[in-house]
Amino acid sequence: MRWITNKANPFLTYAVVLFFVFDGLALGMNIWLTQRIQTQTIELNLAGRQRMLSQKMVKEFLYAPPGAANKAQLSQFTQTVNLFDRTLSAFRIGGSTIDTNNQLVTLDAIHERSYYNIVEETWGIWLPLRETALQYIASPTPTLFVELNQAFLQSNHIILNLMNDLALAIEQQARYETGQIRLLQTVALMLGMLNFLAAFLLYRLKLKTLEKEKSVVDALLNDMPAAMVFTSEEGSILKANPRFIQLIGVDFESIKQHKLKDLVEPHPKHDKYYQLSAIALNRAIIKTEQTTVQQDGEKIIVWRLEDASYELQERNSLSTLAYKDSLTGLDNRLAFEDHFNRQNKLANKEHLFALMFIDLNNFKIINDNFGHHKGDAVLKEVGFRLQALVTDTCHIARFGGDEFLVLQQHLDDEEKAIVLAQTIAEVLKQPFYIESDTLNIYASIGIVTFRGHYDSLNRLVSTADEAMYEAKSSTENISIKLLHLK
Repeated sequence: MRWITNKANPFLTYAVVLFFVFDGLALGMNIWLTQRIQTQTIELNLAGRQRMLSQKMVKEFLYAPPGAANKAQLSQFTQTVNLFDRTLSAFRIGGSTIDTNNQLVTLDAIHERSYYNIVEETWGIWLPLRETALQYIASPTPTLFVELNQAFLQSNHIILNLMNDLALAIEQQARYETGQIRLLQTVALMLGMLNFLAAFLLYRLKLKTLEKEKSVVDALLNDMPAAMVFTSEEGSILKANPRFIQLIGVDFESIKQHKLKDLVEPHPKHDKYYQLSAIALNRAIIKTEQTTVQQDGEKIIVWRLEDASYELQERNSLSTLAYKDSLTGLDNRLAFEDHFNRQNKLANKEHLFALMFIDLNNFKIINDNFGHHKGDAVLKEVGFRLQALVTDTCHIARFGGDEFLVLQQHLDDEEKAIVLAQTIAEVLKQPFYIESDTLNIYASIGIVTFRGHYDSLNRLVSTADEAMYEAKSSTENISIKLLHLK
């Protein structure tokens, strides 16, 4: 149906243009948010790896004393020092480095970020340490060995804590930026709804000039670009535009036999979303808007339906990107921290918790001897095996590299934690069949137990990490160390 006068056409044009403007704005913000999450994921992984590299430097240095160090040991120590230095420099002033997947990545300088002071403080501690390390690499003398050993003792723990602080600051920045963009998206949605309301009011004004033989319902249905359907107050379908017929996939004569609630029903999993019922031939997740008009003294409900299947899929993809480790399928560190915080808020002094730090032994040998692609395959299988152990009271996440975290809540006693740790160790000790190779790893596990509310997850992880290293120093293939926190 057409308007009586062409003067109404500009209003329709403006409404459509604003619709695309608001949709484009929301899409642009989603793209920007996705890119920021990807960048911050890389930064978070690199911050975690810096912590691992700082520990690795100490290990490789201790394995390369003067007179006993061979070229391969010094070369490995040199690579670790250079990679730590390169990544820290990239954080500080921007530049390229190697990521955890051994790919070249470029970081932007973080001068304007809230955690720049953490990087600067780390840099100030690292500079003299790096100079001594490079001197020792060039000339491994006993004097330099003692000097560098003292430097590591004084500085490495500080650097570890600073890298933990950096990872936490990056996570907090990611949450803040996500909150800001969500706020902007909400504003864009509200503007879009106001645009729809304004367009609808303009239509109402222009409908008064329609031809006498044409009804308000007919004019609105034919001029609205969205899927529109008009129902009585009881829900019986009166009119529908072609876009609605296309969305449902059923001809209008068949649709008229049903009420709208028979065609559109609440989605069982997603609040404020709906889905098409079995009567419809198509399948889609939709959002609805409604308003009420008066015609000949009777109330008519005007429904606007929008296919939201792609929007929901994109939202789920962003959630997965932010909270899932893409390689193992387990939760990542950010998801683990959120889970810990939720449990921590509900904890009382009677609740017994256990936090485990798992490190895979022999994994570096697999990477070096069989290649990173087979190392990744091992990590995927580790994720699959650990996923089978996840329960309502046991949460498992990848901490970074070949390190994993486990949180058990509401334990009866500490023996339950030890039993789970032994189960994990046994599961990971089983051979890994990767292509034509049979590969073997085993786990070192540190456990820290505590009761009730505990404020510092970082301290818990650090304590469990220390327990793991004590376990690693044992001679058994399966190493478990239990500590207690009051």
